[in-house]
Amino acid sequence: MKENRHGTYDTIRSEKEVLSITTSTKCCVVHFAHKDFRRCQLMDKHLSALAPKFFRTRFVRIDVDDAPFLVERLKIKVLPCVVPFIDGVSVDRLVGFEAVGNSDNVPTSAIEKWLLQTKAIEEDRPSTKKSIFGYPAKSSSDDEDSDY
Repeated sequence: MKENRHGTYDTIRSEKEVLSITTSTKCCVVHFAHKDFRRCQLMDKHLSALAPKFFRTRFVRIDVDDAPFLVERLKIKVLPCVVPFIDGVSVDRLVGFEAVGNSDNVPTSAIEKWLLQTKAIEEDRPSTKKSIFGYPAKSSSDDEDSDY
């Protein structure tokens, strides 16, 4: 997955590349942005923080000037616009910061919670270690052979 740029937040330069990524990746989050919009830069900070945390999802950004067909096709009118894709299909959209507090000082955790609800990212489940016999492995604190 590392060779597929998972765990990074990349700027994509062409619509063809966005289409290729969204159709070949199970889960993908695309930020449609404009380089001169301050709120798009705020969203970039949030998504940059989330990308390495959710390695199974690909995070990308494209400037709307580089994607006129997609902007028209997806009817994007307000920026920033974040569109999560699952199996090549858009499942929701975050327009501005409306669904996460509608303020410039939204915490990254609010965007993370929204993405979890869309299922574009998955919460890491703690692994339950099992012994080779199928029973839960004992931790060192469970040791019953105490000297006391």
